[in-house]
Amino acid sequence: MDNFNLKKYISEGKIHLQEVVVDKTQFKFIEGDYNYDEEIKKAGPNAEIFSLFNGVIVDFNARKYHNGTQEVMGMVDEQGHEWENVEDYFDKVEGHEATFKKYPNDLDKIPDEVLNNEAFIYGTAYEDFY
Repeated sequence: MDNFNLKKYISEGKIHLQEVVVDKTQFKFIEGDYNYDEEIKKAGPNAEIFSLFNGVIVDFNARKYHNGTQEVMGMVDEQGHEWENVEDYFDKVEGHEATFKKYPNDLDKIPDEVLNNEAFIYGTAYEDFY
């Protein structure tokens, strides 16, 4: 084992690094009134806005997440879910990313049961969307 070369194994595809890393510094919190179109334009092409109990979060990287994460987060937000705070929001993003990293970045290749289980995290009202 003295000759083990991690970089070589990774480059040859024999080992895959699958650590989930979510940049929790790339966001803006807005409390009170705001202009959706203006905020999205300022935030860039990968941004989305999600509701919190006490405002909204503009996540500058939302469209970079796995398609499964985007699907579940978008669905529950569309249904009126409000995350408790910024930490709760990012905890959920990390959890979804950890689950979906096992699947191709294609919604058609993620089993409905997995999507249902991830949606169920938000309550029983969401368990039958997939």
